[in-house]
Amino acid sequence: MVTRPRNCSWVTSVFENITPQDFRCSSDPDDDYNCIAWAAGKTDNYWWPTKLWPYHWPNGLPTFPNDPNHVAESVANFVAAFETEGYRECNDGKLDRRYEKVAIFANAAGRVKHAARLLPSGVWSSKLGEHEDIEHKTLECIEGNGYGYVRVYLRRKLPKLQRPNWLRTFRSFLLRRS
Repeated sequence: MVTRPRNCSWVTSVFENITPQDFRCSSDPDDDYNCIAWAAGKTDNYWWPTKLWPYHWPNGLPTFPNDPNHVAESVANFVAAFETEGYRECNDGKLDRRYEKVAIFANAAGRVKHAARLLPSGVWSSKLGEHEDIEHKTLECIEGNGYGYVRVYLRRKLPKLQRPNWLRTFRSFLLRRS
């Protein structure tokens, strides 16, 4: 775990489309996970298509260094990784209270560079390497030379809210009395 204090002053110098009004720093630096893991809801390891420690990648998917077709960093491989967590492709990154959503970024060569997740507030969240997490108003503000552009959106159904047991018991009691 990194022990540096939170300082996102560097963000506007790295992302050409972001202004200080577009984002807020939402965590201290942390080198225990990366943007792909963060987007998938994991904070205990790095997700990247390699079998080298300390990285995690779902079994059966292409990894480095034994990747003869050079597909390990492809959008399709990352989509397949998110599918192991219950995500499926969708049309857009609009807020839908029934789903968690993720955006995958790739450069012009089609190599994945980043992933962000949509928070229930409708704001996007990104883990910036081993640095801080930021919340940003749009995906466009982090698109550009570093991360490339959004190539695909994914969504995963949120678990249904369970009624508390006392509510079911009370409802059953009322039904018996009528």
